Amino acid sequence: MTGSAAVNELLPTVNPESRVRDDASQPRPAARPQLNMSAPDPPLAAGAAGPPGGPGESGDAGLPFTYSGVFSQHAARRASGDAAHLGPLRPAAPGGGFAAPVASASRHMMRDYAGVHVPSGLHAAGFPAGDRSGDSSSTDDDDDESDESDQESYEGLAVDDVNETYDHKLPEYVPNPDPLTQRIYLDEEGVTIDVRGMSHSPVGLWLLRLLGVLSLGVVPLLCRWVPRWRIWWTMRPARLGDAEFAVVVDEFGLVSVERIEHRYYGGTLESVFGSLTRKGPLHRHNDDVVGRLTMFTHRYYRFVYHPYLEKFLPNACWMDSAWTRSPMTMRTGLAYDTQSLRRAIFGANSMDIAEKSVGRLLFDEVLNPFYMFQVGSIILWCFDNYYYYATCILLISAAGITETLVETRRNTRKLKEMAHFTCPVRILRDRAWGDGRAEDLLPGDVFEIVPGMRILPCDAVLLEGDCIVNESMLTGESIPVAKAPVSPVVFGKMRLTSSTFGSDIAKHVLFSGTRLVRVKKTSLGFGGARWLDLEQHNSLGLPARATAMVLRTGFNTTKGALVRSILFPRPNKFKFYEDSFRFIGVLAAIAVVGFLASIGNFLRLGLTTHIIVVRALDLITVVVPPALPATMSIGVSFALSRLRKRQIYCTSPTRINVCGKVNVMCFDKTGTLTEEGLDVLGVQPVDHDLCQFNEMQEDPGRLLADSQAIPSAPSSAFSSVGSAYNSGHAGGPASGLASGLTGGLAALDRSASMTAAPRHAADPSKLRVLHALAACHTVKQVDGELVGDPLDIKMFQSTGWVLEESDDHDALPAMGPGMATAPASARAGARPPMPVPAVVRPPHSERFTLHNASTGANVYELGIIRTFDFSPALRRQSVVAKRLGARYNEVYVKGAPEAIRELCYPDTIPRDFERTLLGYTNHGYRVIALAGRPLKMSWPKLQRLKRDAVEQGLIFLGLLVFENKLKPSTAPVLDELRAAKIRQIMCTGDNVLTAISVGRECGLVPDGMAVFVPRLVRVQEAAPGHQYPGGDSSGAGHGGCAKAGVRAMVVWEDVDRETRVLDPYTLEPRAGTSPAPDHLVASDTAETPDEMERQQRQYLAWIHNYTDVDMMLATSGNYCVAITGEVFRFLMDELPETTVGRALMRGAVYARMSPDEKAELIESLQRIGYCAGFCGDGANDCGALRAADVGISLSEAEASVAAPFTSHSTDIRCVLEAIREGRAALVTSFSCFKFMALYSIIQFTSVSMLYEFGGGLGDFQFLYIDLFIIIPLAVFMGRTPAFDRIAPKRPTANLMSKRVLTSLFGQIVVNACVQTVVFRLVKRSAGYTPPAREDPGDLDSLLIRSFENTALFLASSFQYIIVACVFSIGPPYRQSNLRNRGLVATCTLLVLLTAYLTLWPGGWSLDVFEMVDLSSGFRRTVVGWAAANFVLCFAGEEWLFPWMAPATARVGRTVSYIVRRHILRRRATHYVELPTRDAVGARAPRVASGGSAHAALGKRMSDGQSVDDTSPVASPSGTVGYGDHDAPAGEAVAAAAYDLEAGRRPPTWEEIGQKTEIKPFKRILRDMGIPAWY
Repeated sequence: MTGSAAVNELLPTVNPESRVRDDASQPRPAARPQLNMSAPDPPLAAGAAGPPGGPGESGDAGLPFTYSGVFSQHAARRASGDAAHLGPLRPAAPGGGFAAPVASASRHMMRDYAGVHVPSGLHAAGFPAGDRSGDSSSTDDDDDESDESDQESYEGLAVDDVNETYDHKLPEYVPNPDPLTQRIYLDEEGVTIDVRGMSHSPVGLWLLRLLGVLSLGVVPLLCRWVPRWRIWWTMRPARLGDAEFAVVVDEFGLVSVERIEHRYYGGTLESVFGSLTRKGPLHRHNDDVVGRLTMFTHRYYRFVYHPYLEKFLPNACWMDSAWTRSPMTMRTGLAYDTQSLRRAIFGANSMDIAEKSVGRLLFDEVLNPFYMFQVGSIILWCFDNYYYYATCILLISAAGITETLVETRRNTRKLKEMAHFTCPVRILRDRAWGDGRAEDLLPGDVFEIVPGMRILPCDAVLLEGDCIVNESMLTGESIPVAKAPVSPVVFGKMRLTSSTFGSDIAKHVLFSGTRLVRVKKTSLGFGGARWLDLEQHNSLGLPARATAMVLRTGFNTTKGALVRSILFPRPNKFKFYEDSFRFIGVLAAIAVVGFLASIGNFLRLGLTTHIIVVRALDLITVVVPPALPATMSIGVSFALSRLRKRQIYCTSPTRINVCGKVNVMCFDKTGTLTEEGLDVLGVQPVDHDLCQFNEMQEDPGRLLADSQAIPSAPSSAFSSVGSAYNSGHAGGPASGLASGLTGGLAALDRSASMTAAPRHAADPSKLRVLHALAACHTVKQVDGELVGDPLDIKMFQSTGWVLEESDDHDALPAMGPGMATAPASARAGARPPMPVPAVVRPPHSERFTLHNASTGANVYELGIIRTFDFSPALRRQSVVAKRLGARYNEVYVKGAPEAIRELCYPDTIPRDFERTLLGYTNHGYRVIALAGRPLKMSWPKLQRLKRDAVEQGLIFLGLLVFENKLKPSTAPVLDELRAAKIRQIMCTGDNVLTAISVGRECGLVPDGMAVFVPRLVRVQEAAPGHQYPGGDSSGAGHGGCAKAGVRAMVVWEDVDRETRVLDPYTLEPRAGTSPAPDHLVASDTAETPDEMERQQRQYLAWIHNYTDVDMMLATSGNYCVAITGEVFRFLMDELPETTVGRALMRGAVYARMSPDEKAELIESLQRIGYCAGFCGDGANDCGALRAADVGISLSEAEASVAAPFTSHSTDIRCVLEAIREGRAALVTSFSCFKFMALYSIIQFTSVSMLYEFGGGLGDFQFLYIDLFIIIPLAVFMGRTPAFDRIAPKRPTANLMSKRVLTSLFGQIVVNACVQTVVFRLVKRSAGYTPPAREDPGDLDSLLIRSFENTALFLASSFQYIIVACVFSIGPPYRQSNLRNRGLVATCTLLVLLTAYLTLWPGGWSLDVFEMVDLSSGFRRTVVGWAAANFVLCFAGEEWLFPWMAPATARVGRTVSYIVRRHILRRRATHYVELPTRDAVGARAPRVASGGSAHAALGKRMSDGQSVDDTSPVASPSGTVGYGDHDAPAGEAVAAAAYDLEAGRRPPTWEEIGQKTEIKPFKRILRDMGIPAWY
């Protein structure tokens, strides 16, 4: 059978005339397949009877309610699944519709949720699940709907596809202008790489080999360390399509060479690049055959060469165009001839991490520059007869290499185990199911999801069935997530360039590596019953299996992104690491100076050339200690170990030191600062008669004693089932089911009964608050436990209702022709399967069964038909539900009160809405608004209904109030952060007043601090098609944001004092005698942008004319702002950078923030110089966690792609632990670095002095210093734990800072002076003899036994211990050194041993260490100078050097100023180009679109404020600031020189010496008068 014939066989016939009628008013998709469109509709069955329950029907006679035939012939046929056992359709009575045969009706009972008699076992998803039209405007009865409205389906439907939409600006469509090189942006990592095609140069390659032989391997070794040299030497540029290698350079400067593969392919261009070739100028080449496939792999990304665009494209974004052009065909599986082609492109579905062999690891490790330096040093020491020392260092290096190899292999294998996963899967290939492995899966494959599949093997979209998964590995949030079958529209929105998706797409995607919690076969895919015919299925109308289609495999999956982030972490931009290499360069320069000086000295002594070279090179090994890089990571290693003990895991160890520099910490609110679980305080329903809220229902059980009538069931046909309700509605006592509505919020059903007369908007009497609480959620049931969002669980549990989900095996077995043939047990207690995903019912309501359906039992159920998940962007969630027997559906929406209010009819909003909401939010309660509307619509249309069409025209029902308690540790943690002068920010999606209340309760907003809340005053939203004056419908042409006019302004108001406001631009507090006039600050008051600008002028005039600066508040700075997401978006897009900077500095609470806005807030704080951290617990925080310098996820996952730090504890004390350990690790790194630098300089000083007469240190002297002193001290220095409290002053992270350099060079001077004194004094000691050789002619040997050698060896041994103690910093960043028992014991032992060698040397010690016997008096002198050395070093480190550091910095800046002034004087043209102050002040600040109008207007309305004082100005570099404070350091010096030339007052020496290179946020703080720590 051909492919087209197979497709036609799968798709049912469609009436072309009806399709034309449906599509007449809508644009037709391009290239829409015409599959079997000419087949006529089958004739109606002869002898058709009336509707079910009508005359002559016996099958439904015993039912307690009737069904209406509401479907057209095609809809009824689709509803019945075209199953042969159901028999021909029977036409209903006049009124239209069809019903199933009598026999089937009597055998298959069901609930009447769909308004049509549907066979048992058929779910709601059995109907077509989507429609391009999304028609929802009709609110007429179901019975009146026309046939053609139900004839839409997905048969051959081509959806609008963003991947097939041609945009010449997208990188995928831009031809490569340079065929030799290209630039690729990796969206997943946010980095850009440059790719250059290269091929081998045979001449250069042979020349490199020749130079390698001649240089004894030095040249190839250098080329290995510097890959650019090897590339330049051995390769030549080549076209990307013909190149042998791809040279990849990332934005961090890392270079890698990847081999390009060329293999035979034979497929079409479209099969390689998918939907990319469907649009644009390339569509003509879709069917071009690609004979050769050119690709390369870089960091497990695979790139494929496009022959027409002449560049490489990543295959991670590949999508099959058939997914959008003919989505119905995907369920048939891949053809066998397609598999080989896709396998060539994507490879196996595995993450095989390359594990190097032991030989390869050893080779790479030995050729490391560190170990090569060690090898060279060992060889050099052997030439200099240091055999013992060289042997020991060789053994230590070998042990280090072995440990590194073992650790590397252990980590690699652990990562391989985490990455590798395989399981048996059932794969659909060529319409036949077969057994396979997870490695066999390819994009486009359809596979079966079974309960035994604990881990998902790939990224896939769910086609059929329902799944619940745990995505903690992906999001860091352990809350189970429900997945629903995909619809074709989703494929049109999907882009695979990123490893993650938006919430609207992610709810259909099963991500690789996530855990499968539950799977059910209860939901049909968008193929409906047509997909059931693809294979043998049961008679229940349910899919035979849950299926999914593969989207991505291998390293292209989300799990692959996590593994890749661990394998290739982003290089750390921490300045400490950059400065450390610079300082190593300084030490190397010192070594070169010593090398040259020693050569001159050795020539003076007459040594041979061989000895001169050896001794001079030996001096380099002394100055540059080989162990320096290793000791720098000691602190990080110990910090990681301590954090791991506290169940805090880190995937990026380099971030540990960054923790020590955090100066602002942002927190999510719910689940982070507050408890995860919420307690329901109660519900406040609406009395629509009085248009106000009823009393809060805190104890709903008391409502049972009220005399209010319980509403009747909505359908009179529901008489027997709802008899209790009918009696209550008639005025009788509340009985039956009403008496069973006890516990929780169940009795609210009475208080929410809307008995008022129907309004013109909608009839509130058809809706109930209790139904909204029981149905509007995404709670699922797994093994009897409710899983889902904690808020939803608490809300549902408060009702006391029962949740029952459809099951795979709930259906009744096929019975005989009549009910009598069923077993008694089945007739008594069995129930038919549900046509809906889930039902909810009161606790004492009986289940709907075959028995109680005919006996009039107490049955009351609510079926959940469709669910629209919560959207952070929309801030709401909705469901479509239906009561058993009702003739209409009920839509319920819950979400943020501000968002819900905009969707409701104004006449349903209570008059006391603002006051009531303000009361709750001011007390810190979390408030959720409830709304709904009745909806009459057929089942198929409901399944195709768009979200926007559901969530409109709502009736406001009430408020659900939660009590969100603070975690016990929140307030103490924030208090400690405040004491440490670390700024705290709350960033939440909750209401702004609730956030302020919680902030005050936890201390984030201190007591007495004024809080200003913004209000966005905007132009009224124009109706569609409205034309502003001038013919512009957008307003941009009439003063819109893109022009000079304004569309909005921000009004800042004190939440406690309405007479106090902030200046909109300077954020200066101002107080007035009365509040601002309502006509100036009321929202949406201006009809045009021009009116908006006039209103803004009037408001600014009121501020400057009727308010004064609040001097008390302005002087103290004791105020902050709370910013909403709407205002934050306006600030970032419209206002000047200066205003934005000031708002960021004053912002303490950010409310109603979307996930993207949270991440943007972090990036904005980083731009103004903050080192920002973020702590959150949910999927909404992933963007902010990844953007932050330190992101901490509160999750149960050990490694999460969301954040570099993961804490198993939900306590925010982990923030304190991370900061404390970060500071301790940072200080330890500095201490170890300074210690190793001093060690090398001290030894360099000793050796240089001994070289004066051809002497040096002995073999065992080096061993004693390096093995017994340096290594133990360096190791134990890092074991000092972090201090218990966080100090207000952060440790420096700049190794080249004035304090560090002053300390380092000061200690060098002190220790060098002491050695010099000892070296001179020993020559005057008793018994001194000048150094002499045993063989005067042997000048090549070192002269070791001498008084000078012994004195310097003993003095330097004390100095190593002294500098270790001095540099081992304790409080306030680490605990006291006395708590470090290892360090105390080591120092004590070394001091005693060195003192013993000095004061009481024995014969063995003199022989082993090649020392001479000094006089007893000089021995005591050495000890005395060692004590003086300790005092000088300690006093200098504690008092002298910190005092000298600022003075040294001022001297340096003064010298720099003098040099710059001299240069500027000689280069007259340079300062002529500098702009004058007036010119600078007159420039408009650089702002985003629309900002110039705001800035200009704000400047014109500034009342009496000069430009130099507070007006926004632009510096020569383009930055915006107030006055002269924003000028960078170089421009400040240049401006000072210009002042001299212009005849202005020259700056004073004090001004010249002031620090000008400061963080941007510190300049803003200085301008605003905020304390520097804020």
